[in-house]
Amino acid sequence: MEEYDLINNLPNNPRPLFFRRTDAKKLFGISPRQLENLAMERKGPPFFKVGKFAIYSVSDFVEWLTSNPVRTTNE
Repeated sequence: MEEYDLINNLPNNPRPLFFRRTDAKKLFGISPRQLENLAMERKGPPFFKVGKFAIYSVSDFVEWLTSNPVRTTNE
């Protein structure tokens, strides 16, 4: 996944373990509003509440994101 490569290749910084919903758009292309809606429906990735913020584990998020690929006839 190309977006995940962005996290793996961060320069001179350790890879983040967690990120906020506002970071999801630039890292994975998923809007914070979409994550809020999925959380309310209990269909989204697992997250933790830290104060008023929801944070996501990078590994859990990538696992959720890649858990149900759509198979096409070209595969």
